Amino acid sequence: MAARGPIVINDGQATPVAHTFSPNSGDGNVPGVSVIEYEDRSGGISVGFPVVTVSTRKANKQNKNHKLVITTKVPVLETLSGSTLAGIVASPTKAFDLIHREEFIIPERATLANRKDLLAYAKNLLANAVVTSAVHDLESPW
Repeated sequence: MAARGPIVINDGQATPVAHTFSPNSGDGNVPGVSVIEYEDRSGGISVGFPVVTVSTRKANKQNKNHKLVITTKVPVLETLSGSTLAGIVASPTKAFDLIHREEFIIPERATLANRKDLLAYAKNLLANAVVTSAVHDLESPW
């Protein structure tokens, strides 16, 4: 089992900055299921903390597939201009969330080589020019 330590991920800026996502909560109440949430608390405003959630479900008698779901949620904040009351500046509010979700369905019969191939395909697909253009420039493949 992987340790529940921090996860360090670089952002996508021109000069990448490493962000540390620290474990915030975990749910181990359901046998065979684990959900861990990690937060990047460096921004200081909790409503704006980016969050990574890792959820795993082990294969069982009813379902012969392992399932792994990884979700990244990046809130974008806005401050309402001119919104002060008695000299107190209003707190930033969340404008919207950017969300990325990956789901892996892995049959219990899959070998380590099969799982390595699946992860390599997923990582390389996200780095592919077609996907990069679709995300960065909102371009559809043709």
